[in-house]
Amino acid sequence: MNIRRTRFTRSRSKNEEQSELDVSNHSSRYYRSNLPQKNEPYKAPFMQQLSKVLFVIQLALIFLFIFGTEYNSELYSPDEYVIFRDIMAMLLIGFGYLMTFLRKYGLGAVGFTMLLTAFLGMQVSIFMEVFVRFMYGSDHHSELPLPLNMMTIIDAEFFAAALLISYGAVIGRASPVCLVGITVAECLFYSINKVMVVLGALGAEDVGGTITIHLFGAYFGVTLSKALGPEDLLTSSNADSKRFSDLMSLIGTAVLWVFWPSFVGATETATPENEERCVINTILALLGSTVATFGTSLYLGKGKFDAVHVANSTLAGGVAVGASARLGMGPGGAVLLGALSGIVSVFGYFSVSNFLDTRFSISDTCGVHNLHGLPAVLGGLASAVFVALDKNTDFLTYERPNQAWRQVAATVATMALACASGYFTGFFLCWTKREDDEFKEYDDSIFWWEGEFYENVNTIDDVDVSNTAKTLGASTGSSRKAKGDAVVPLELENV
Repeated sequence: MNIRRTRFTRSRSKNEEQSELDVSNHSSRYYRSNLPQKNEPYKAPFMQQLSKVLFVIQLALIFLFIFGTEYNSELYSPDEYVIFRDIMAMLLIGFGYLMTFLRKYGLGAVGFTMLLTAFLGMQVSIFMEVFVRFMYGSDHHSELPLPLNMMTIIDAEFFAAALLISYGAVIGRASPVCLVGITVAECLFYSINKVMVVLGALGAEDVGGTITIHLFGAYFGVTLSKALGPEDLLTSSNADSKRFSDLMSLIGTAVLWVFWPSFVGATETATPENEERCVINTILALLGSTVATFGTSLYLGKGKFDAVHVANSTLAGGVAVGASARLGMGPGGAVLLGALSGIVSVFGYFSVSNFLDTRFSISDTCGVHNLHGLPAVLGGLASAVFVALDKNTDFLTYERPNQAWRQVAATVATMALACASGYFTGFFLCWTKREDDEFKEYDDSIFWWEGEFYENVNTIDDVDVSNTAKTLGASTGSSRKAKGDAVVPLELENV
């Protein structure tokens, strides 16, 4: 339905004005008249159990928090809350609004981002990482009751970031029931990779999460998407963007850009010199990727910028610099790495995404492979070079030549584990999508009640409001347009 915002100017009777007032007061709720009755089941059978599943998991987590944790604020610094706040803004606002480019899945983008971050991701991660540390035999925070401090919460935010990266690859295609299973499974494999492989057996340098967060989250999500199968061609047009949805996406980009340095330097608040180096290198890398993105997008776009490139690839520098941020890479090295990552990311959106879709049936909805995957591979390999060149570093686990090959090994091992675990998770846990006949991809209306002023007002066509039309308008000849069974209030006409 193509609507444009105008108002009728003809004179109206008192009955018509009263009818329009009734519609205005009632219209924000008339969708709810189609709520299932008491004995009428909701059409999507797997959604009926989601509420129970969420409450059961939350009750189990409450039990663990009561008997398995205690406060530990001996080393608390007010700076840690600032870091927590910045990262949470990245997760809820940055990631959430970055994915609102989907014109009919804006509620799912922001709403499910909140669910995955605050409800499942962070809470599950706190205890899952303790479990993995205990199994690995680590002495660091592997005992119960777990001493909780702000760094524990920030660590949980790191997993939530990896989870949201993976979510970006399957957003609109994985049901909420499937997302619950994905959260628990990915948390286990993420913790294994981080504790046992990257920081454990290999002892790699990854202060900003290039390898443990971005690389793992991207390839876990890409292979998860592969396991879900090709997208449904009947509803694939719902994933298209509009001018307004692209603008909303750029809001997420701006928030991520501003707070990304806090993300990279989050673990270095106790060492001001290292934190400053992390922040400066991240800013410089983001500056480099931003300029390179605009230049490459203009070149490949034959004289015009692509909003997809600007919304995503401008952030690639922050992804790539994480593994090298506290090394002596120099300002020039940071800008160079950021520029290269921006170029690689734009080329990924321009050609690699289509290649993965046509050759391997991988529908990467948000292009996380281009924003997080490719720049993370570049950043992981580049960290080996910067480790070998930095002669003044005293915090590395091993000597420079040994540490350099361990950076490469960590990159390769993370890709392998992420791909295997992502495909395994999608194949065994996302059966709800394959068996639920009512599931429609990229469609908020399956999971959300939508108000009439929602961006995608054309979904009103799917709602039977003919009785409302007859009751409130037809008898008085009220001035409002109708398309099929849909009634359009005056305020929405000709928008």
